[in-house]
Amino acid sequence: MELKISDIDDAKKLMNLALYAGSLLISNGAESYRAEDTVERICLSCQEIDSVDCYALPTAIFLKLKYKDEFINNFKKIKVSDINLGKIDLINNFSRNFSKNIYDLDKAYEELKSIENKGDRQYQKIIAGGIAASFFTVLFGGGLKDFFPSFIIGMIISYFVDYLYRFKMSFFINNAIASLVSAVLAISAVKLGLGNDFDKIIIGVIMLIVPGVAITNALRDIMSGEFITGAITLIKAVFIALAIAIGAGFGLKFMRMML
Repeated sequence: MELKISDIDDAKKLMNLALYAGSLLISNGAESYRAEDTVERICLSCQEIDSVDCYALPTAIFLKLKYKDEFINNFKKIKVSDINLGKIDLINNFSRNFSKNIYDLDKAYEELKSIENKGDRQYQKIIAGGIAASFFTVLFGGGLKDFFPSFIIGMIISYFVDYLYRFKMSFFINNAIASLVSAVLAISAVKLGLGNDFDKIIIGVIMLIVPGVAITNALRDIMSGEFITGAITLIKAVFIALAIAIGAGFGLKFMRMML
């Protein structure tokens, strides 16, 4: 049974709810076409909503819907967040449940708010970063002696990246600083006799900040016909890669001057 929209105020609540869900998807790393599909599904699952048009960008989402004979337009600016596939899955489940009329509008908004505030335990992210960095180091040719310093540095960088985002600086600066610190720590570990190949350690650690998901999403958006969105995401990924290269280069230069 479809949720009944009784007046224009309920229609506006529905619009804000759909925009909220779409913005959460994009800010947590979902593709634009997925966000558009979710927004449209939420709106069309209600009575008296005749047509819905949604257009999502990496920084904003626009929505127009028709309630009875009246068109309503709105948009929401999107704050850049981190990739969180768990939240994307929760929002997808929410949209399916909303379509089944499990929530009313107020309860649905509270559910989205709880999903937004749901955070991973920091120690889990730090340990996962160490595990990923150490195995990437081995994958790219590092030895067993490089495994353990990569694990420690990976945990440090995982915490450090989260810490940098608190200052709300540019993503370019954040990634450049993170890769610079990675290079400095990797070379220091080798000089202290804790590792053999600092280049393998650096590669393994900076894989934590390489924009692989962004590049994948950009290509998927382009193949889905979302050319502007895909191009914007791809350009951002290129700048992140450039920041990583610059940061690692400065780190190598700094350590050569110091040692």
